Amino acid sequence: MILTTWYDKLTTSVGSLPARRVTWGLVFIFSIWVLLDIFVLKFTHGLTHSSYDAMVRARLFVAAPDPRLIIIDIDEASLARMGKEFGRWPWPRDTLATVLDYVERQQPAAVVWDILFSDVDRLNPGGDAAFNEAAKRSQHSHFAIVRLPKANDAASQITRTALPGLWVESSSSPQLRSAAKEATVALIPPALPALASGRLGFNNGYVDADGMLRRYRYTETLDDGSMIQSIPMSVFGTVSSVGHVNGLPRGANLIQEKDELISWRKVASAYPHVSFADVFAQAEGDMPRADVPTFAGKIIIVGATAPSLHDIHATPLSSTQAGVDSLATVLDNALNQRHMHELPHWLQAALAIALCAGLALWVQVKSAASLAPALLALPTALMAISYLSLNGLPVFLDLHLSAGLALLFLSVLGYWNKLRRDHWCSPPVETTQPLSIWAWERNDAWGEGALDRLIDAVERYAPDCRVVLCDANKPRWSWSLRWPELARFAALVGPQESMQAALHKLEPALRQLAQRSSEPVLHGPGSNREHLAKGVFLAWAALGKVDTNNE
Repeated sequence: MILTTWYDKLTTSVGSLPARRVTWGLVFIFSIWVLLDIFVLKFTHGLTHSSYDAMVRARLFVAAPDPRLIIIDIDEASLARMGKEFGRWPWPRDTLATVLDYVERQQPAAVVWDILFSDVDRLNPGGDAAFNEAAKRSQHSHFAIVRLPKANDAASQITRTALPGLWVESSSSPQLRSAAKEATVALIPPALPALASGRLGFNNGYVDADGMLRRYRYTETLDDGSMIQSIPMSVFGTVSSVGHVNGLPRGANLIQEKDELISWRKVASAYPHVSFADVFAQAEGDMPRADVPTFAGKIIIVGATAPSLHDIHATPLSSTQAGVDSLATVLDNALNQRHMHELPHWLQAALAIALCAGLALWVQVKSAASLAPALLALPTALMAISYLSLNGLPVFLDLHLSAGLALLFLSVLGYWNKLRRDHWCSPPVETTQPLSIWAWERNDAWGEGALDRLIDAVERYAPDCRVVLCDANKPRWSWSLRWPELARFAALVGPQESMQAALHKLEPALRQLAQRSSEPVLHGPGSNREHLAKGVFLAWAALGKVDTNNE
């Protein structure tokens, strides 16, 4: 009972608040929440990620895979077939050397090794020597390294001198570069000399907080201003015909220290796979196989999809996407300049806050009731814009926050507007002063918009008065009224003195909403609800007689 009384008092006090104060108060509260959410709490990021992944899977327009890309796949079948002769993975590296020489003879555009060579093979040093010589002969190979956390750079002893093929030429002059202290970088380098002096690139998969791979880092700037490259950027520099400016590919989206959204293909395994065992057998002299294509002019990626080798990531397309397929996608994006930009966080916050301010202005000009259809339509439209931006635009218009904020803002505003009507359409406070009843009639029903404007006028000019409607249900749509003829009637009830004082201000405002009115009728003080209701109906009846006489 106590809680019910407290809740009634609270809702009554909230409903009595002025509309302008409530709407702009909500704008202020939601703006603070948006800033905290985007820059501190990041509460909505999880919701954004899940809906973004669903949009990626449901895209209508997706770029076709680059036909030059082919994956030589160390799959489970290859592990089983080659394990009979070479044992468990990793095999002796002369097997890799055999495949590399075979592919090189066909003059590919590039050979990308999505395999780490961070340790020497002490059991098969001859295999290491064979692969080192094959890498030295190769004119098209690119080798992957693992970038360690940047916080470890100061403790590393690896500089540009040790791995020259990892760095991208910066735009600063040679004099400035030589004057600056050469930066060290923490990484896992290749163990073989020919690889260390060859073309290199890091191939780290930086996942989001939920463990999903959605972005890729193409370059990274070190403390001395120099820049190291990812393996896709290494391939881009030798294969692409786009050209370079200051050592950087023209048109590439090289955002330092920022990961870029991956523009995924339609399915997880979008690129052709050729079994490593089949390529090895053909390199060893077996008869040509129809499922082993020519590699001339192709970009070959050597990597593993075998689940037992654990090179998998969860992506928007699959919870178990092979890392080599993700690398092929990122390489495809770099070669064909398919970059997916994102709206900066400050712009997302500004759009969400501007949306709230626009809704508040709309309420001031129109009414809160006029926004009722937008409760679902506006968030749906914003999400539709986000979805469409993934179908061909170079910028992902992330409007998830704006859509969620619009839904919440409109819901809170709608609930407050209900409390407001309950307050202003309730019986007036009992007083010893005589009450006046002022009857009004419209040509059509008092819909929600007209009712809100009527309450606005009463709130502004006669705050002691209250509104009485003939239709108690106050339906949202006029066509759903059971008695639209009765819903045309409304009345103002309040202390006679207050109503007389506000009469000259109220009448022009009400003339814009209703067409006919009676003179205010005096009603006795201290009347209960039943007597007051009878007085209001008598005023409406008298108003009807006046209309009949006029006709």
